[in-house]
Amino acid sequence: MNFKKRGGPRKGAGRVPLKDSEKKKGVKIYITNKTKEEIIKYGFGKNFSTKAVNLIKAELTNRKNKCTLEE
Repeated sequence: MNFKKRGGPRKGAGRVPLKDSEKKKGVKIYITNKTKEEIIKYGFGKNFSTKAVNLIKAELTNRKNKCTLEE
């Protein structure tokens, strides 16, 4: 048989890699069952991680707005 090399990495093929500052980082936190249930109930998203991030971002925005109003 006559084998020829095919495929492999090509210049310009594939996705553009993200910068380290743009990559998501894994974080481990400890929460109670009640907090977990509330995240599932009130968070927006398809999975627990997305819901938790959504709630954290909302609360950060809320607190930032309070700080600017107090100044």
